[in-house]
Amino acid sequence: MEAASHKPSILRQAFVASLPVLTGYSTMGFAAGVLLALHGGLSFSWLWAGASSAILVSGPLQFLFVDWVRSGAAYADVAALVVCLNVRYSLYGLSLLDRFAAAPWPVRVYLVGTITDETYALQVQCPYPPGPRGTRYCLLLAAFDHAYWIFGVVAGAVAGAALPFAAKGIDFAMTALFLVILTDQCRERANRLPALVGAVSAVAAAAVLYFVFGSWKMLVPAMALIVVALLLLRPKMELSRR
Repeated sequence: MEAASHKPSILRQAFVASLPVLTGYSTMGFAAGVLLALHGGLSFSWLWAGASSAILVSGPLQFLFVDWVRSGAAYADVAALVVCLNVRYSLYGLSLLDRFAAAPWPVRVYLVGTITDETYALQVQCPYPPGPRGTRYCLLLAAFDHAYWIFGVVAGAVAGAALPFAAKGIDFAMTALFLVILTDQCRERANRLPALVGAVSAVAAAAVLYFVFGSWKMLVPAMALIVVALLLLRPKMELSRR
């Protein structure tokens, strides 16, 4: 009984586990918020920052949001990009179905809407078995990570509107993060083929669109090529991981 009384609460456990995400989300969100204030062309940019970051729980989409607002992107283009960038979360969710099955539907909706790479990585390491305590732990993780992202974007928008910022290069923050992740992943031999597929698909899509259609809008075609190529190469990649 005495040992049990010293066991940290679920709230404290979730908060401590989420602390590494705080650093990344607040920094990345701050950069996105600054760009929104400086280049979004929106009045009350801090209000838009809060609303968009609460809905767009995705770093790439938050950065793209600035360009969408500024250029008046077509809804069809926006929808296609959202699907391509976030389709992997549906696969994440499949592995969490049993864990969240008993949760009330509003909780399940929130858990689905706030899933990210970092939140998922923490949730699959949940120290509790499926049930109310495990659901509460995962919900707190999602809420903490969501709050960190909103805080970072709003803080960046406030700072960007109030202080003189040299925004040159700040939009490279998300690209730099993915390059660091890619470099770390490529240290394992099994991850090199998917990385090569991504690079070749992007170059091929950009070349075809530019030289044939005179357009640089290559993200959606590149993502489609990547998905098809990875599906075709899946048996080979599974063998290389054994």
